[in-house]
Amino acid sequence: MTTETSPRIGLDYVMAAQAQKHVTVNETFRLLDTVVQACVLSRSIDAEPSSPGEGDAYILTSSRTGDSWSLMAENGLSVFRDGEWSEVSAFEGMTAWVSDEAAIVVFDATEWLEAGATLDSLQNLNFLGIGTAADIANPFSAKLNTVLWTAKTSGEGGTGDLRYTLNKENDDDVLSLLFQSGFSGRAELGLVGDNDLLLKMSPDGTSWEESLRIAPTRVSVPAKDGLTVATINGTSPGQRRNLIINGDFSIAQRGVSFVGLAAGSYTLDRWLFVSAGGMTVDISQEDFVPGQTDVPGAPAHYLHWSQTGTASGNPWIEQHIENIRSLPPGEATLSFYAKASRSISVISRLRRNFGSGGSTTDQIAQDTLALTTGWEKFEVPVTVTSLTGKTLGAGHYLSLEFYLLGGETSVAIDLADIQLECGPVASLFERLGAADNLRLCQRFSPRHGRMTLPRPALRHSEVY
Repeated sequence: MTTETSPRIGLDYVMAAQAQKHVTVNETFRLLDTVVQACVLSRSIDAEPSSPGEGDAYILTSSRTGDSWSLMAENGLSVFRDGEWSEVSAFEGMTAWVSDEAAIVVFDATEWLEAGATLDSLQNLNFLGIGTAADIANPFSAKLNTVLWTAKTSGEGGTGDLRYTLNKENDDDVLSLLFQSGFSGRAELGLVGDNDLLLKMSPDGTSWEESLRIAPTRVSVPAKDGLTVATINGTSPGQRRNLIINGDFSIAQRGVSFVGLAAGSYTLDRWLFVSAGGMTVDISQEDFVPGQTDVPGAPAHYLHWSQTGTASGNPWIEQHIENIRSLPPGEATLSFYAKASRSISVISRLRRNFGSGGSTTDQIAQDTLALTTGWEKFEVPVTVTSLTGKTLGAGHYLSLEFYLLGGETSVAIDLADIQLECGPVASLFERLGAADNLRLCQRFSPRHGRMTLPRPALRHSEVY
């Protein structure tokens, strides 16, 4: 059987011995003029326009209205020509430019989709530009404000991991991230000419200085232009970072249990019980269970501070750190682990006592910390102000204090791995060997109810 129309678009064939062949040909031309490189004004307008122009075309919506549009099929094209609306049925694979969206859409036999949504993959592209033009120097270029890379979840058939891999061909090649300001380099991080992780900086994009180098077996900081380890964390290589002595409570020369303490009593080495605040207080050295992981670094002991009754004042323990200068002006960090028998607030405070004849005591840090029944690490930032204008008297010291507010009721508090160090970052607890820790504690000895410095330190005796 001979068909009279083309199978996809429905173009009318000119039949043998047909009269007025020009009518069929012209109708075919009109249809081709609509569907070839089709352009519609919109695919979201529901109401049939009242004053359309010749050749205006629309993709019909499910909510179309109007004398002509309401009689036409959804998703079809309605074209205004020769003073009336004509319907063109959409077919699978038909494409159209939508003017009010500035987008190309494709009909998939059910609905119109943006052309980009139909792409499953892009392979072997020479250039890709997002928001800007790519070129030979930058085959992939993007101009945007935010970028998100997120892992494909296990529920989507992924692993939940995301590893961003960068690879270079040879050891002496460069693999780096270059950070620019106004297209002028300021920092570069990566494997620059070798396999060490290098960070280098530039003030102008031309001259570069190495700031940090990390190799598999070492970390190095160039000691030039004032950049040293000391400028990073306030200490020198080999110097103790932790200003607290016996911060792990491993030294207990007076015993491991102190029951019914009176104000001003000494407990574990270097730790002074200041006040019971109206409560009954016991302090003891307790052992961590071997293999526990709540407090890292395999600590052996912690301080157990038990208080019963109701506080009428401030139950208080503290440590004095000789020499105010041991914490220079700048940033410092107090860190420790703590838990309690119930949820409770504990105040940590750091003060400078300028000694006999010195300036008035000042406070450089105070924080209220919410303890729970599980071990938790606390990090308290400290801003150390200048000593300019201060008078340092005999026996000046820093005082690290922990206390409760009046009105608190029975509670037990555990403290572990207390560290006070220069710099804005809480580093891993500095765990000294037993001999070194004992030597530091033995610089101080009990005499007549007070802790005093050994005889060589005659000028500045410690008020402890």
